[in-house]
Amino acid sequence: MAMHHKGIAVVVAMRRELAPLLRGAQGKRAGGVEYFELENAVIVVGGIGRIAAWRAAQAVVARYAPRVLISAGIAGALTTLKVGDVVRGSEVVDADSGARFMASGGESVVVTVSSISGPAGKRILADRYAADVVDMESAVVAAVAREHGIDFSAIKAISDELEFEMPPLARFVDGNGTFETARFAAHVAMRPKWWRPVRQLSANSRTASVNLSHALEHLMKEYVNKTQEEKGPRA
Repeated sequence: MAMHHKGIAVVVAMRRELAPLLRGAQGKRAGGVEYFELENAVIVVGGIGRIAAWRAAQAVVARYAPRVLISAGIAGALTTLKVGDVVRGSEVVDADSGARFMASGGESVVVTVSSISGPAGKRILADRYAADVVDMESAVVAAVAREHGIDFSAIKAISDELEFEMPPLARFVDGNGTFETARFAAHVAMRPKWWRPVRQLSANSRTASVNLSHALEHLMKEYVNKTQEEKGPRA
């Protein structure tokens, strides 16, 4: 039984991915996830990776009974997409299982993996799945939407281009999907080769979060308007 009702639920891994949209908003924690209630939507920050995304998606469906579930976040390019570009998925592929999920209103293929690889690995994903974008959560959110018969969308902003060599982020994500910033900073501090990529990724991520926040606001308005049109004029 849902405690509240919001027509739109957005699942994101980290608050900073939607920092401009959530600026000044007060979150509420429950069941290991954080909720931010907006006027017509709820955003749930669940953590990085499959388990965290699944937990967050199931929790927000149970709590708010949304009509649409959106996977939002920053992601990697598998094509010539540039930092800050925003794409909507038409299909999401789970690289682990091969499962495919349709997404509403999109034009790109998103592939979900358990860990992000470098440029060579990205090119393999692009070839194997004809994918444009790689992330770590969308397929799980899509699976929850399918399980509950809910409309699904995926919206992603690019933080790392195809040839960008990613720092070793995955090893600093704990079992709850939380990024261990202090441990990562200590690791990088002793390895000068990562100093420039880490600074670049931080700047790229800020650009992506701004563009993602704007695009997500627009997408949520689209859903609100669509719902109002379906209800028709009031008697």
